[in-house]
Amino acid sequence: MNVHKVIDPKAAYSSFFFLFAILLLTNTHSAHAGSIGYDENTEIVIRGTIKQCAARPYMKLQCFTLQSGSRIFRVIVAPRWFVRRIELKLNDGEDVEVVGSKYFGRDGCLCLLARSIRFLSSGRSVVLRDRSCKPVWQNSCVRESSCIRIFYQPQ
Repeated sequence: MNVHKVIDPKAAYSSFFFLFAILLLTNTHSAHAGSIGYDENTEIVIRGTIKQCAARPYMKLQCFTLQSGSRIFRVIVAPRWFVRRIELKLNDGEDVEVVGSKYFGRDGCLCLLARSIRFLSSGRSVVLRDRSCKPVWQNSCVRESSCIRIFYQPQ
């Protein structure tokens, strides 16, 4: 009695490529914008000038380029729908102070995941993450409210 089965090479290759595709899709999903983690250990405060408000979102999040001295940061703000809802205007040439978590993007760019943005000319501060570093737009009342500008209190 022969207990060894012969494995069809075509079936083995198809199974391998199927599993590879599943792993690739899973990895792509984990790199999605929602999985960018805020790390308090890398939190910095940086002042600079908005040089370019990106027309294209980075990882589905609104961002802008901040120049501080000779350093350039890509500042990740929030989902575009949230930026529109709170009527956050990011104008080129405006001086800001950003508190955020510094990291290197997948493209090697120096990025800053914003916790708050303070506009130096007006003194207005916009808080994007709460005390536990969770995004304020993930709060269920913020997501579901059509009156977000009334209830959202930037500090």
